[in-house]
Parts: sequence; structure tokens; C-alpha cells
Amino acid sequence: MNKDATRLFSRLILSDKPVRVKLLGDSITHGVGGTGWKQNGEHIVDDFYRSPDSFCWAKLFKDYLESHYSCTVVNNACTGTRIEFITEHFDELVDDEDDLVLCTIGTNNRHHRYEWGACPTREEYLRLTYERMVALYQKFAQKGKAVVFVANIPAGAPSERSTREYCRLLHMNDIQDLWIKASLTYDFPLICLYTKFKSYCQYTGTDFNDLLADTLHPNDRGYEVMFSLLMEELGLTESLI
Repeated sequence: MNKDATRLFSRLILSDKPVRVKLLGDSITHGVGGTGWKQNGEHIVDDFYRSPDSFCWAKLFKDYLESHYSCTVVNNACTGTRIEFITEHFDELVDDEDDLVLCTIGTNNRHHRYEWGACPTREEYLRLTYERMVALYQKFAQKGKAVVFVANIPAGAPSERSTREYCRLLHMNDIQDLWIKASLTYDFPLICLYTKFKSYCQYTGTDFNDLLADTLHPNDRGYEVMFSLLMEELGLTESLI
């Protein structure tokens, strides 16, 4: 259990009024890789739409919370997006009515596309990514929003390599390291799902690649594991009934 995150999400328990929870992130929060993923729901922003019927951790999370607590959960994750996308579209993605925000972002900040110009050094890119993380946190702070950030799960080896389109300067462990540094420096709640997911696989003897649909996005079983780990970290107990 993550005490800082639990302290925020404990608002759900015995709440006197409905709590509005917002989910932000990229394709892993949008639900890519899960059964039934399709952008056929309500419009979010730009060309992004919700996928209301896909099997994913966010759908499990929404269904469970709304059936057990007085709350509404809205998923505004957008596939393929980066940290700066949320910062730039902040007022479109985060509403004044939002009470709690769970933000899982950074997976797509591992690479630099060649079309963007000269490739920075790894050290330069680490610093730039950290600055973007801090800028996003400061957006939440300025708006007075209670936010829990999540460092996402590991990726398979093929998704950690460079391609013809981009240079892979960072890896998923780097993203978690940077979030940890930002969390300690600016004192905000962070769930290290990268470490939790690896620990789960080691403890159960599971090859984490067996929980992925395509070396990056979880399959249905992988999303179930993500959901359970997040619930545990948020101090929310799953019902066996």
C-alpha cells in the first residue's frame, strides 16, 4: 500500500458526496491490447475517442469503483501521447469538477523521432524528460488538483529498441527513475508499477512477456494484474463476492 496515494483515494470511503475520478495516460490506460479495444465512444480531445468496451485495467477500475463507492470515473487517456500532450491540453483533459486524478504517462517519452531533428544525447534527453514531468506536476499543483502519478509497467525487449522512425534513448526503468526523483523533490504521490509488476512476475514465476499482447501493451491477463496491483497500492480492497 502506498500511504500517500491511499490518503487521497480514501476520500472514496464514506464520502458524503459523489467523488469524481479522472484517469489520464496513453495507450496502456486507453486499453490497447485488451479484448475489444476500439475508439468508438465519446470524444476526448483532438482525434481521440474513448473505448468504453475494451478489457483493460481502466475499465476494471471504473466498473469496480463505481459499483462500490459513491463516485464517477472518467477515462481521458489518449493513445500514443506523451507527457507534454497532457500539459498542452490540460484544460481540455482535466475538469474543475475532478476531485482525484490518476495519471499514468511517460511510456512514449522514451524515444526521439528522427523527423524532429538532431538526436539529443541520453543525458540531455533524461533532463528534458524530467523537466516535462515537473512541468506537468506543476500544472496540477497550480490548479489545486489531487494527483497520483504512476510509473508504468515494463516493456518487452523489442519495444525497448530503436527503429527506423526513432531512437530509443530511454527505457521504462529510466521513466520510473525520473518519476521517483520528481516525486521526492516535489513531494507528490507516486506508484511504481514498473517495480510492482516485476515483483509480481518474480513471485509467481510468471514471464512478464506472457502478460503482454504485443511486447508493450498488456493482454487481458496483464490488465487484470495491473488492476489488482493498483488497487492494492491505492489501499482499495477488492471484494471476493
